[in-house]
Amino acid sequence: MEKSFVREVWRKATKLSSLKTISGEVTILGDKSISHRCIILGSLAEGESSFENILISGDTAATIEIFRSLGVNIDLIDENIIKIHGVGLNGLDEPKHDLDAKSSGTTARLLIGLLSRQNFSSRMVGSNQLMKRPMARVIDLFTDNGAKIDSDKGNLPITFTPSSYTFNNLDTKVPSAQVKSAVILSSLYNNEPTIINEETLTRDHTERMLLEMGIELVRLGNTITIPPVSKLNPLNMKVPSDISSAAFLISLGVLKGENLLLKNVLINERRLGFVKVLKRMNASIEILNIKEISNELVGDIKVSKSDLVATTIEPKEISDIIDEIPILTFIASQAEGKTILKGANELRIKESDRLENMKNFIQGLKGDITMYEDGFAINGVQDLDEGNVITEDDHRVAMTAIIANIALGKKILPDNTDCIKDSYPTFFLDIDSIGGMINCLLYTSDAADE
Repeated sequence: MEKSFVREVWRKATKLSSLKTISGEVTILGDKSISHRCIILGSLAEGESSFENILISGDTAATIEIFRSLGVNIDLIDENIIKIHGVGLNGLDEPKHDLDAKSSGTTARLLIGLLSRQNFSSRMVGSNQLMKRPMARVIDLFTDNGAKIDSDKGNLPITFTPSSYTFNNLDTKVPSAQVKSAVILSSLYNNEPTIINEETLTRDHTERMLLEMGIELVRLGNTITIPPVSKLNPLNMKVPSDISSAAFLISLGVLKGENLLLKNVLINERRLGFVKVLKRMNASIEILNIKEISNELVGDIKVSKSDLVATTIEPKEISDIIDEIPILTFIASQAEGKTILKGANELRIKESDRLENMKNFIQGLKGDITMYEDGFAINGVQDLDEGNVITEDDHRVAMTAIIANIALGKKILPDNTDCIKDSYPTFFLDIDSIGGMINCLLYTSDAADE
């Protein structure tokens, strides 16, 4: 998001004494998880692929620049349309410098599987934030099978040396779509069928895209079988709107909305956990106009203000709501009764320790939350105070603070808004378009530049 626009939205907000109703229609930019995979698989295809409504954000830009460094021609045709001139599975070039994943955990983890199979050496680095995030869960899967990967005790930087490792049956061990996708990317270079097992089903965008690209993989229960692959066909795709970004507007609609409609949102079964939890909490949410686009289900999500009640979120649900737990924590503080969430250890290794971060978020606003090692219990409805929120440069915590600000009509302000560009660069534009007014009197006129 341009800082000038953010500054203008905040300037306007200082002159408003009341908040407008949240309503209208909005189309959110493409799904981040799918956008990463479009860039990766489009680069490995033979021929030209085209992607509309693809997300160009801090995270996906890191993936684009890495593949350009690997010799792939990627053209930005329009604001959110790219063409990729794929070089084939064996057509990547040795990079002339380090590959920088910036702050993108998805970029780093998925590319471990791919870079470990190349016939050239490479080194991947990242931001200070990313270098703190553990990569051993991915690295170990490959080094245990003979891959030559060196790291800083399981963290970036990571160095890849050519090897002839292979595998034909592998258990992903942890419920992570990133880990699974890294394994799938590596398996594209196996000469025999590959069986991949996951204990808990995770989002399946990689598998769906490969099917569209001519790979006759088979999914049966928790097992994926990938045949030997000679080539990937190019793909033309319109990327569905990001359900994880939509979650913030859905939350605003549930707390303060009137006929808010989010258009063409991804409704993949593995991505609907947040909506399912909210509906269990008595949220007024409807999914309309369901259709299939490029092997993914898409629909319009209609939201209105609701009187929310507490719920219990089970460990088996966590993998389907992993990105939405920060905003869900705030939502829980505004729901009648006691909400309990457990089984979310994964949150401790995201952009920040999100369990610790959201504890500080609630307590910093004079709210009450009981923490567990793997979750929390929180009572609602809480009358949270104004205050500044320490985000630890975590985009989802920053956006949660803005939603709390608008929903409660209080000066609840993140210490960093720039990180929002990592996943949702049009966040402030979309908020403005549906009537969301940010109360920011605690800030100076230069706050948006900080």
